[in-house]
Amino acid sequence: MKFVRFIIFLLLIANQFASGDDQQIHSISNAIKPVRITTDGAYKHRPAWSPDGKSLFFARHEGGGNSIFIRILTPGSNDEPKRLTKRKEPEYNAVVSPDGKQVLYTPITLSGTQGNLDIALMPIDGSADPKTVAGDTGKLSHQDWPAWLPDGRRFVFNSTHEGNQELYLGTVDGSKPLERLTQSPGQDVHPAVSPDGKFILFATDRWGGFELARLDIENKAISRITKSPGLDDYPAIAPDGKSFAFVSNRSGNLEIWLGDFQNHMSQVTRDDAPDLFPTFHPDGNKITYVSGHTGNTDIFQIAIPPGWPTEPKSDKP
Repeated sequence: MKFVRFIIFLLLIANQFASGDDQQIHSISNAIKPVRITTDGAYKHRPAWSPDGKSLFFARHEGGGNSIFIRILTPGSNDEPKRLTKRKEPEYNAVVSPDGKQVLYTPITLSGTQGNLDIALMPIDGSADPKTVAGDTGKLSHQDWPAWLPDGRRFVFNSTHEGNQELYLGTVDGSKPLERLTQSPGQDVHPAVSPDGKFILFATDRWGGFELARLDIENKAISRITKSPGLDDYPAIAPDGKSFAFVSNRSGNLEIWLGDFQNHMSQVTRDDAPDLFPTFHPDGNKITYVSGHTGNTDIFQIAIPPGWPTEPKSDKP
C-alpha cells in the first residue's frame, strides 16, 4: 500500500554519514546494555508510556505489514498486548493524557490506496467511541504526531491541511480554533512538549537537513538546538525538562542520542540497524525505543548513566 511504504520511507530516510558540530560530545558507557521489552519481531511505531509507567502503548504492523494497530502492553506480563480500538483501518502514534484516562492517536482513513490522517481522542477504557479532534477540510491531508500539553486540554501536532507541514495547537473539546505555531517553507514535524508546557522541541529542515529546534509557545520564538550535517529527528523531552533524547545519524547509523540545553550530546545506542522513536520512562532514568539490531524489530529500553552528562567519579583515590 502506497501510504505504508511512504511512512516507512520517511522513518528510514537517508542513512548518510555525518560529522559532529561544535557541541560537546560525551560517551555513554558501552557497558550499559539495553533490555528487550517485546519479542514478537513485528515492525513497531512510537512507544509511549502511561503516566504511571504501568502500560506501554505502541503501534504494530500485523497481517503481513499492511495493517497497523495500536497495542497496550503491561511490561513483565506474558499476556499478548491488547488492542486499543476495534477499528479495521490502520492507526498509530497513541499518546496518553496527563491524567492517564484518555488517549490521542492517529487513525488512517483510506481513499483508494491513499491514506488520510486525522487526530482522534478516546477514553482508554473504551467507554466512548473515538472522536476526531483535528481533521482535514475536504481534501486529503495528514494530521499526525499528537503530543499533550500538561493541562490535559490542549495538544500539538503536525499537519499539512494548509499545504505545508507545520505545527498546530488544538483543544480536545474543540472550544478554540486550531492555532498555527510555525511558518516555514520546509517541514516542521514531530513535536515534543516540555513538562511545564512552556516550549516545544521539534524537527525541521528550515536550515537545510533535519535539525532540532525549540519553540516557546507563548511568544512563538524559535531557536536552533542542534547543528549537524546529518539528520536529527524524533525528539523526546525528559520528565524533568532538562534533557532530551532524539534520533541522529551523525555517527553514521540512525542511533538514539541524549542531549541537554547546554550543548552536551551523548550517543546512547551503537547498533548496525536503525534505532528509532525514543521516549522517556516516567521515572526519567530510562529511554525506551524501537530497534532492529537483533534481526527483528522490537522495543528496547536502556538506562541513563547517573550524573549524565558528567560520568560519575570513582570512589577510589
